[in-house]
Amino acid sequence: MIKEQLASEQPIAYRTLSHALMHNKIAHAYLFHGPSGTPKLECAYLLAQSLLCEHVDRDGFACEKCIACNRIKDHNFADMVILDGKNTSIKKENILKLQYKFHKTGLEHTGKKIYILNFAENATADALNSLLKFLEEPASEMIAILVVEQMDRLLPTIISRCQPIPFHPLTFDYCFKKMKKEMDILDAYLLSKMIRSLNEIRDVSESDEYQHARYVLEKFLSAFILSPYRGLDVLLQNGFDQKKQRDAKQSMRYFLDMLMVFYRDVMIENQIGSGGWYEKQLIEYRKKQTAVIKLLEIAMHTRDKLWKSVNISLLCDQMVDQMKEAVQ
Repeated sequence: MIKEQLASEQPIAYRTLSHALMHNKIAHAYLFHGPSGTPKLECAYLLAQSLLCEHVDRDGFACEKCIACNRIKDHNFADMVILDGKNTSIKKENILKLQYKFHKTGLEHTGKKIYILNFAENATADALNSLLKFLEEPASEMIAILVVEQMDRLLPTIISRCQPIPFHPLTFDYCFKKMKKEMDILDAYLLSKMIRSLNEIRDVSESDEYQHARYVLEKFLSAFILSPYRGLDVLLQNGFDQKKQRDAKQSMRYFLDMLMVFYRDVMIENQIGSGGWYEKQLIEYRKKQTAVIKLLEIAMHTRDKLWKSVNISLLCDQMVDQMKEAVQ
């Protein structure tokens, strides 16, 4: 359940919201801010549920099971509006429609009106100005929840009119300790280095894109240390074919992320304790005293170019060619 996740992963947010709910001191506007992977949007839904649930727990949070809670989860509550700026910007007309809807009499018997702006920082300048006017004149029983990753892109005047709730990324140690009880220790290790969300780690570990990337990583590392040309052959023959893979770029991103984790482990002489192929490769690369810092820089630069590149095979060729020069 989300409230249990919130209690264990984001205790500050949990305690702040619990106190407000138990003492009926709900702010008219909240600003949930924190990096990608933190459960900001999930918490926004939980707060909405907690304001409407008839079976709240002793900490003031929703049961997450009743009809009202399910209606919120299914976006089926008439007096709740969600504007999502994740894939497209939130425009002024969206805010004006929201204002028009909420100035009318509510359709639900609770009288509460809730609106959630996900990735609110992706609103246009005109939309933010309209939102500011809306926040300056809050109606009773109206609650705004702004969810953002980059708070510096919001107007300072908007921030000042919201109660900020920070969401902090989980530590590697916390994720690794939890995940190695659920999955292969190497998957838990690599994904905990790459991702700081337990649910996202679980989802990614089961994806075809990640599993293929891990397979390619093993083949590439064993081949590249013998010859850069063999490493290139692995990538071209077993790598990331856009014609065969549904999301070849995503798979290559996982590959590059894991490659960077490996190069860092070579430098700091880190050990996992699994005794598998990954640790054997760490030993081999340390023996050869490869120019790991340069290889890490090349992998990072390749990752930056990934989303701009159309031809993944060409990108792989360029990366290995640079790596070849680094180890000669």
